[in-house]
Amino acid sequence: MRIGIVGAAGTGKTTLAKALADHLGSEYLPDTVIGVLRELGRDSWRGVSDVKQRRRVREDALRRKIAAEAEHAAFVSDKTVVDYLAYWLQNQSEHEDAATNTRFVADCRAAAARYDLLVYLPYREVVEYAVGRSTDATHNLKVAAHKRGLITLLNLPAVDADYTFGEDLAAWCDRHLAAPGRVG
Repeated sequence: MRIGIVGAAGTGKTTLAKALADHLGSEYLPDTVIGVLRELGRDSWRGVSDVKQRRRVREDALRRKIAAEAEHAAFVSDKTVVDYLAYWLQNQSEHEDAATNTRFVADCRAAAARYDLLVYLPYREVVEYAVGRSTDATHNLKVAAHKRGLITLLNLPAVDADYTFGEDLAAWCDRHLAAPGRVG
């Protein structure tokens, strides 16, 4: 099964993706944005203000995410092309021409069609600080709305699933990966 974990900052995407991949015996696919940023000597987006450099990071990360997901028949992906598209629309699209935006959207749409299931982790008003993570509640609400809206607009198979850090994964899977709870 090809599962993607989607949600705003601090909702548990990485924690759940790693645990779920382990539980299901699937490949864990990390967020590729952080890898691209680290190659530039950065631990987050802070200080990356040049619009062209931001575009290169986003496009490179998207290519890497799509390639990694295409390599595996089964995986759990920490952040998905839906996440990448939401951030593009929120932070990058206004700086780009129509052709660049159209290409990025089309690439995300095509890649998103490969997911068997997206697990959408609901917005949390209060999140713990971590490097590169926004703790601004309004920003995170906007991000959550973009991501949930894209799942609906792209008609992707999804389930809204809360996750409590450290909860039993077998019980979580029984509750959320069965067909009746799915949306989209």
